[in-house]
Formats: sequence, C-alpha cells, structure tokens
Amino acid sequence: MPIFIFVFVFNSGLSEHPKTIFLTAKENWGFYLRLIIYNNILLPIGVWLVLQWLPIDPLYTNGLTIFFLTAGASTVIAFMMEVKLRSTYAVTSMILLTFMTVLVIPILLPFMIEGASITSFELVQSLVTSILLPLLIGMGLRLFFESFVDTIRPFILKAQKILMNVAIYGMMIGLIPELIQLIGSGVVVTGVGLVVLAFLGGYLIEVKNSSQSMKLTSGFVGGQKNGAVTFAVAINNFSDPNMILIIAVIGALSTVIFSMMSTYIGKNQKVLI
Repeated sequence: MPIFIFVFVFNSGLSEHPKTIFLTAKENWGFYLRLIIYNNILLPIGVWLVLQWLPIDPLYTNGLTIFFLTAGASTVIAFMMEVKLRSTYAVTSMILLTFMTVLVIPILLPFMIEGASITSFELVQSLVTSILLPLLIGMGLRLFFESFVDTIRPFILKAQKILMNVAIYGMMIGLIPELIQLIGSGVVVTGVGLVVLAFLGGYLIEVKNSSQSMKLTSGFVGGQKNGAVTFAVAINNFSDPNMILIIAVIGALSTVIFSMMSTYIGKNQKVLI
C-alpha cells in the first residue's frame, strides 16, 4: 500500500503542472470552499454526533471518529483516473484538504475524544513522505524534463493499475479474519454505512454542478479519508491494537467500494454521464 500511494501521488505530479493546480484552485474557489466546509467541519461533527447515539463499543466509536476527521485522501486521484475524467480537481483537493486537516484536527480532536491530542507538526511529519515528497518529485520532473516524462508516463500508469489491484484487494484478503471478528460488533456495518452516506453527501452538494468531474471528486473525497493522518492520530493516542484494526478494516472496505465503483463508471461512462 505505501508503494502504491507513492506511485500514484508521483504520477499525479507528473500529470499536473503546478501552474495548472494553482489556477484550478483560484478559478474554482467556491467548489473547494464547499469541500473544506463539508469534509473538515460538517462531516466529522455530524458523524461524531451520530456515533454518540449508537450502541457501539467506545473504542470503535473513537476509531470511526478519527477516521472521518481526516480529509484529503490521495486515493481519490486514482479513482478519477479510473473513471477517465479530469483528475486535476482531485489533486488540488488532496493538497487543500490535507492542509486544512492538519490545521483543524488539533482543534476538533480533544473536543470529540476526551484526552486525545496531536499537534500539526506531528501530522506534517507523517505527510511529508507519503504525499509531499512524491508529489514534488513528479512536479519537478514535469517542469524540467517534459520529454522524459512523456516517455515514462505510460509505464507509470501501467504500474499504478497493477499496484492498485494488488494493494487494494490484497489488503482486503489479508484482513478477512479481522473482518469476520468485527462483523458481530456492528461497527463494520456502521462504518460502511457512514462511508456511503458521506459519499452521497459530497456528491449531492455538487448535484447542480455541470461538471461530472467535480461531482465525482466531491463524492469520492467525502467517502475516502487520509490514511496517513488517520494512523498518525490513532497511534499517537491509543495503544489498543483494536483501534488500528477498525481503522484499517473500514479504510480497506471504503477503498474497495470506491475502486469497484470507479471501475464500473469508467466502463459505462457514456451511459452514466
């Protein structure tokens, strides 16, 4: 999974010129403002409120709370590439939402989970290697070695496709014993249900938007969360391995769901768009 994340974030850097990302954010500031308000404020607070009323073990409640606090998933880029739509919105949303997540989590986390805390500096450390470094390397090559990038990109895309299948479905197969163990607790059904609702909420916010790329980006961003930040927060505050387990299972299931969805949309694009 870390290799897969590195490859497709690196590929995003190869695909998008820094100027394009800046102009995309500038020209569509209203879209990104809605993404920030929904994903960094409304969604995590809404999920936290819902979880207070559900009969789930507090440890699992805390795990789901942390999961939905971490916006800015890089996997959304791969999904947008899979549906064969413009991925610039996804790349820009990853950068902006990750930045906002680093600022917002230290404020919301102690309020939602008593005794839990993390600093922005601790979060940045985990994000540098997983997102910032491969993105900057890709952008640097795109800026200064364009002909070289045109040569290697087809091979990078093939590697990304293979790694995506190996990482996502391999991780899911590896977690089957843990998944069976958690089914009876109700947390898996709850987590998947919240993920689907988060996707629908993100999509519906942009339902009047004429851009299908923006609508799907908003939906995928709502349902997918930033694994690097999620695990950094969980490990920093909890020693119980079950906390890591529930985050890993829900993260894997959400990734599988949206991977299958993006593949289906990509194959039936003319019908659905």
